[in-house]
Amino acid sequence: MKRELILPATLLLSAIAWAGDEPEFNQTASKTKSMEIRIESNTALCTAIASLEYLQRGAEAEVVTNVHTDDCAAAGGNYTLKITVRGDSDKEPRTLSFEESWERSDDAPVQTEKRYPIGDDVDLLRIKARELSCRCADPGERSAE
Repeated sequence: MKRELILPATLLLSAIAWAGDEPEFNQTASKTKSMEIRIESNTALCTAIASLEYLQRGAEAEVVTNVHTDDCAAAGGNYTLKITVRGDSDKEPRTLSFEESWERSDDAPVQTEKRYPIGDDVDLLRIKARELSCRCADPGERSAE
């Protein structure tokens, strides 16, 4: 039976320093976060699901959005992207809103990658998609459930 030894970082650094080697540290200039958020929208015409992956790149938030629906092939809709940030001088977080739309002509998910300005010297706290709507291009095409 193979056992692995897991050491806390401070103990590991102490062991390296005791061995005579100096640990090297690399620091990057941008803060990154990645998270997937799934939301569903039930409308009279179709149900869409959106997932988000995002990270901060300096003064911008890079967001990859995937939207899909199983109800109909050709579909489209809208959503509002809510980006919450906090600056060093902010007492409360602030939320930026961006109106987006999506559209597809076949049954493949829609994927977009876009950068949004969030400002200098802020931390990206979270991103949410709200008010997701979905409409089939041909309402008679909607699959029976």
